[in-house]
Amino acid sequence: MKTYIFGLGILLMLSFSLAGMTWTAALTLRRASDRFGPLTAVAIGVASLIALITALAWSVPAREAV
Repeated sequence: MKTYIFGLGILLMLSFSLAGMTWTAALTLRRASDRFGPLTAVAIGVASLIALITALAWSVPAREAV
């Protein structure tokens, strides 16, 4: 697989994950309060995406030197 196709796939996966987490946070916040809804939803989406990337990076085993 070409490197740029793999990179594009990763970027698409991350952007769809961010959109889904922001949408879910917005639905949840809409039930609680409308005051800071959109901005808080984006912040929750970004924070959960960073947590997801950190967990995925931590779970990958380290490469051994050749």
